Amino acid sequence: MQLMGDVLTVLGSRLGIAFEPSNNRTFLVRHGLHPGIPMEIHAGIVVSGKTRVLPLTKEDSKFEFLDQGMTATTMTMGGIDSDTGLHVKLTVRIPFRPRDEKFSTTPTVFFNLQVDKLATSFRWINPNEEVEGKIFLGFSGEKFIFGAKEGNISVNYKSAFHRKELNKDNLKETISYTEEISCSDTIAVISGKLNGSYIEEDFKLKAGDKGNAISVAWCAYDEPTLNVLGVICPFKYSEQFSSLSQVVAWAKENVIVVEQNSNNVDGIFKANNLGQTTNHLMAQTLHAWLMNTWWVLHPNGQNWFTVWEGSCYFHSTVDVEYTQGPFYLALWPELLELELNEWSLFGKDGSICLGDRGKDTLFVAHDMGEGANCKEQLYPHDMEVEENANYLLLAYTHWRRTGIDASVIKNAEFIKKIMDFILACDTTGNGIPDKGCANTIDDASPAVQFGSEQVYLGVKAMVACQVGKIMLLHVGYKDLCKYSEFADKAKATIENEGFKDDHYVVTLTKTLDNIIDPWSGLPMKGELGGWDAYHIYTSNGLVLLDMTGYDSGLSKEKLRMDIETATPKTLGEYGCRHSSYENLNMECSINEGLAAKAPEVGWISMNMLRDMAAAYRGIDILNMADKYWDWQCTTNGIEVKSFFETFYGNNLCFYPRGVAIFGYFDASVGFAYDKVAGIKNFAPIRASIQVPLLLFADWNKGTVPRVTTSLKDGKIEYSLIDG
Repeated sequence: MQLMGDVLTVLGSRLGIAFEPSNNRTFLVRHGLHPGIPMEIHAGIVVSGKTRVLPLTKEDSKFEFLDQGMTATTMTMGGIDSDTGLHVKLTVRIPFRPRDEKFSTTPTVFFNLQVDKLATSFRWINPNEEVEGKIFLGFSGEKFIFGAKEGNISVNYKSAFHRKELNKDNLKETISYTEEISCSDTIAVISGKLNGSYIEEDFKLKAGDKGNAISVAWCAYDEPTLNVLGVICPFKYSEQFSSLSQVVAWAKENVIVVEQNSNNVDGIFKANNLGQTTNHLMAQTLHAWLMNTWWVLHPNGQNWFTVWEGSCYFHSTVDVEYTQGPFYLALWPELLELELNEWSLFGKDGSICLGDRGKDTLFVAHDMGEGANCKEQLYPHDMEVEENANYLLLAYTHWRRTGIDASVIKNAEFIKKIMDFILACDTTGNGIPDKGCANTIDDASPAVQFGSEQVYLGVKAMVACQVGKIMLLHVGYKDLCKYSEFADKAKATIENEGFKDDHYVVTLTKTLDNIIDPWSGLPMKGELGGWDAYHIYTSNGLVLLDMTGYDSGLSKEKLRMDIETATPKTLGEYGCRHSSYENLNMECSINEGLAAKAPEVGWISMNMLRDMAAAYRGIDILNMADKYWDWQCTTNGIEVKSFFETFYGNNLCFYPRGVAIFGYFDASVGFAYDKVAGIKNFAPIRASIQVPLLLFADWNKGTVPRVTTSLKDGKIEYSLIDG
């Protein structure tokens, strides 16, 4: 694979490594801004006084030939010295095992440096003679102090991070400030000879030989950092470790276990034939998600898991986590349950948006804080209808995929109040919200971003109330007819007024009259450009429901036609933009750190959701992943940006939302699973597919059931293979 920026981080524990080979440097991921604290990794060989190094340092004498690799649990970089036929490979590894919280949050990153001599020639060069030299691994950086200590390497430095909160004297303003903690880490030497702050190993190799490897583990143990609801909370790993020395001991004792775990976990993800691009995207987006995770323990005993919104640093933004829903539902639903219980603590009074209409209702806050504070919503404006619908859809699909109803029962009254809010946002009686319509698509044209009576929000609100009613019935509520009546009206309006010729329009309204710009708070007037454009968002609210086999009742034919026609109308080099409308009105085009508009901007994760919705409707456009990967290679070939969400404008990088692609496996075979109802159906989109069912994986054993498809008598058939 080509050289590119990538980041590998321990789940929830704020420790990781970022590669930036284009600029010959690395970063230590800690508590502050992405990508982390600049440093250099010195990894290479010395032969006959000549040094060759990997491009992770400013040193000269790089290897002539370089390549890179990534899996779910590793980053690798290799170099070949043509003069000697020596191949050096650095592997960075984390202890990541889905659904194993203790193992996966252990704050240690492993490094392995291996040298071997090629068994055959490198291109036309064939150095047959025995080669003698040494491999070495070391770390440096202006902000670090490295030193030998008791057979290991001590690392001392300051880790800065920012806090942001509302100004108590003026709640329309925020206050930002920076703090730092002193970090004393240990690089545990597992194999290799310590020489100052470097680790070395001699070798003498003939063709086909392998030398002894250098193995170390960067271990950390931090003081509490994240402020949750006014309390600074210790990290999750403090449940099993009480000191840095215990982490070091664990790393030395478990290096083989961690390596075997990589073989198991990576093997499960690779048990598919959707293509190398899909595998690359799954690894890269998982890495991006990991670098944004925090997992701490509140003194009340509650596990608190949250995910930064990439370069925006908001905690567990509801719309972002909704887009990541396929990942949680397929890989680790317990994490979603934690968030569902957290979001219910951040409800806001519906009257803030609706006045008296909103009395006794609630809407879900967009986020839970920013930086190292997780206390209150800090995004500049609310996304009331969208976030309420997102919460309801996540709560329902979590329950149905797992059969666990604890969060539904616990948050039943909250669920009812946010459903009541959705109903109150329809002031015209047609079932389509016309208030509280600002949404997450904050770099789009006004029609897409905050137009009144959006089809996107109409569909989402409709199905949210449908499944919300099911949840309330489950916990014993009665007299719920108003929710089904609302949903029925919404469906009729969407089908009768929202569909034009061959696609669903963006909004039912054609003007900006009576619409408030959520950024400025000012009323708007005039024509609503692009109200009837093609767009990729109609089916956005259906994807998670598709994973459970729930049928919204919308026209299957129209939904298929909408996807088939809107895709080419919005298609660009790296994916589909928001809509076919070219937005040339760039007033208030930049909101620093949040949004920067462009005429034809698009978001890759939203494309991924559309691809899955298409697959569940028999439309095969999963090869769009090639376009998304091209964009990741383009951006990360220049500097480390991790998953870069936006193309043609905006700067949403280091973003977690790309893990939506983990839904490709289920979608490709039309897998619908509802544990509560006993539904387990398949509808493959093509023959010759093999994909794993991640929800049923045994991550400890490295086994997973797989679905394979074939063509027989002109029909696609499938079979299940046990793990």
